[in-house]
Amino acid sequence: MEQQFKKILQKTKAQKEQKDPLFKSFEGALFSDSAWFFQFQETAIPLLDREASVVTPEKIEKKFAQKNDQNSLSEVLFLGDSFSGEGDDLLGKMIAAMKLSGSEFYRYPKLEELDDVVDLAKNLEVASVGTQKIFDIILEKRPKVVVSLGATVTNILLGRREKLSTIHGQFFEKNIGECVYSLMPIFHPEFLVINPNMKRTAWIDLQKVMERIGKI
Repeated sequence: MEQQFKKILQKTKAQKEQKDPLFKSFEGALFSDSAWFFQFQETAIPLLDREASVVTPEKIEKKFAQKNDQNSLSEVLFLGDSFSGEGDDLLGKMIAAMKLSGSEFYRYPKLEELDDVVDLAKNLEVASVGTQKIFDIILEKRPKVVVSLGATVTNILLGRREKLSTIHGQFFEKNIGECVYSLMPIFHPEFLVINPNMKRTAWIDLQKVMERIGKI
């Protein structure tokens, strides 16, 4: 028993000092926040409220109706969210692993009309209805980082067609008027569900976002 206790102490210390490679993975990040994980602090880590952590379309609409002031603007804006409130919300789990909560992040739904844009460069100058909605939410939230989910939203904001496989995980400095933000394209959660081996790649990309906003 004494030897097992020592191993737990060693693992916990390695996690706190970010020396254990396990905790640099997406699964490890989730594990480190588990309520039953051994801790040195006197204050216990609260249990995760699963109901409150699930983002449903109703919650998205409710957030849309709220008017945020300068002190409650989002750190990260996720564009192209397709979660319908059913099944496995992979993006929600990633957001939790990023230690984002409350007004620190905002999820904006995927707009089908963006698929109809042909001339991407011209679309930045004369925005389509769908593109203008994207611009409006960026201006409203004024995030430090915009995470574009998938190729469609990424190409709309870049104003050109790019292969996501070659540009994911890179920062692109963009602006809409006086609103300046960093654009980070990642693979869409739907793609990650179909190709689970790419989850690690997406998590590495999101860790760059965490570093940019001071979460690690």
